[in-house]
Amino acid sequence: MNNHKIRKDGASQKPFNNDGRTDPKVKTWHNRLIELLVVALVFIGLSQWLNRHLLQDGTNIPNLTLPTLSGTSSSLQWPAAHDKTLVYFFAPWCSVCRISMPGLNTLPDNQSVRVIAIALDYETREEVSRFVNEVGFKQEVLMGNSDIRNQFNITGYPSYYVLDREGKVIHQDRGMSTPPGLWLRTQI
Repeated sequence: MNNHKIRKDGASQKPFNNDGRTDPKVKTWHNRLIELLVVALVFIGLSQWLNRHLLQDGTNIPNLTLPTLSGTSSSLQWPAAHDKTLVYFFAPWCSVCRISMPGLNTLPDNQSVRVIAIALDYETREEVSRFVNEVGFKQEVLMGNSDIRNQFNITGYPSYYVLDREGKVIHQDRGMSTPPGLWLRTQI
């Protein structure tokens, strides 16, 4: 049997060396593919483990009214005026929040998506204000408390939920997320 492949330029290309062993280039390619699959499986497993305590898809969120960072109050009420609501939970001491929170500014805060950040595990309003200013977050910030943390099963930061117009959880995640990833989750 001929183990030669013909390239576009007409030359033959062997997947094996003359001694019958696999060409090192093919072996390296296969090894990289296996490494990529292992990394992907570890990432998926870790993500599932981190999210195990978050509220499940389909969970109804009750209407809420919380104080804002500026001292007024704001509500999450269902049915909402927006198609989706992204609720992002953060703590001012969270280094991952410091990196990921500015990416929320790239999401449109319009009729289709409302973006809200809820501060938890803080000591003072000034601490939250300083953090929000340092990271340059420009959207709505609400001041949460331990009851809110428990109601949403928040065990680490950042954590977030995407809710539909009726206040049902349609996606949840914990940890670093990129702006394209967050945008995609609000579109599905």
